[in-house]
Amino acid sequence: MDPDTRPQPREATPTEGHAPGVRPASTVPTARILIIGGDGAFRTALADNLPHHRCTHADHLAEARTLTAKQRFDLLLLDPALPDGDGLDFAQRLLRTAPATKLVVFTESGSFRTALRAIRCGAIDYIRVPAELGEVRDRVETALTKTLTEKDRESRIRRLHSLCTELNSAREEISDQVDVLCNDLVVAYHDLHQQLQDVAMASEFRTLLRQELDLEEVLRTTLEYLLTKTGPTNAAVFLPDPNRQYSLGAYVNYDCPRESIDAVLDHLCDAICPQMADETELVAFDDAEEFADWIGMEDRLLAESQVIAYSCIDEQECMAVVVLFRDKNTPFEPALAGTLDILRAIFAEQLSQVIRIHHRSGPQWPAEPSYEDELDDLDDDHGFGFGGGLAA
Repeated sequence: MDPDTRPQPREATPTEGHAPGVRPASTVPTARILIIGGDGAFRTALADNLPHHRCTHADHLAEARTLTAKQRFDLLLLDPALPDGDGLDFAQRLLRTAPATKLVVFTESGSFRTALRAIRCGAIDYIRVPAELGEVRDRVETALTKTLTEKDRESRIRRLHSLCTELNSAREEISDQVDVLCNDLVVAYHDLHQQLQDVAMASEFRTLLRQELDLEEVLRTTLEYLLTKTGPTNAAVFLPDPNRQYSLGAYVNYDCPRESIDAVLDHLCDAICPQMADETELVAFDDAEEFADWIGMEDRLLAESQVIAYSCIDEQECMAVVVLFRDKNTPFEPALAGTLDILRAIFAEQLSQVIRIHHRSGPQWPAEPSYEDELDDLDDDHGFGFGGGLAA
């Protein structure tokens, strides 16, 4: 067919009114949609059901290339099986140069391979046709909502970036006059940044713990997360029974000799838990001798160690006592205290919830592990351990 006489792609323009279930055009931002391939009747019907958007049709890749070279589209509706090439290859190349354009794939094949390729190409939805027109329309509307929302967000980010650039230029021009103000803003930004980090950390930790309703898994998850904040350290969690008698719940052995760790943990449990049960503040000692005097134990057990201890209280009840200690030559960061304050409240809350769910009056533990199990744990758990049974 002569290129001059070849039919041009039809562009469906918005119409008066709207199809049932479709929001009026006055409440929906107009989007540019390119429908590539597929059955002609299906494309026309879909365009008629999206009257508040500008829908353009292309039967072949050649037409699609011409159209995308002339203008940007918000959304591509693509059938991968095109007569003159692979639609997904075309979409992948296009999305590299126009990342704001989103891709929805519709196909009759419905094969896993095609779906996987579509996802890898960046498709945000995969529709198997034939399907109810209303369902297809709703999914397209959902994709458009995501697309337009993202574009609006990116536009605002660009505008904010531009405003920040202008503000920085202005600040440089009058820096001598607003030096104090700028310093205050820096401090405020730092504080806000730290608060946002704390909120994000609390949300992450709470989400992790809420997935665990088994007491042992709660302890394991807590210690694993704690180590990401403290770095390598020895740690022990002591839990009370209904009579407020404490016993080892879980521990991490980083650098203590294996033959002495049991004695250290037993002494810590007997000496520190009664004093820490009602203590609301974190207790930190840079010198093991000072700590030993405070709790009344031999300082040789924690020689040359820095120690941090704290209680985990929920609704005025101590749910656990945690002790961290390691070589004082690698001290804990000063900012760790704030982190531990956030984490211990969440940990206490989850412990309380787990106990309530299981109708426990006190924590229940697995049986004391055998010697063979301990050897296996030494290889598999990277220094993690759990305590024996507690009184009911």
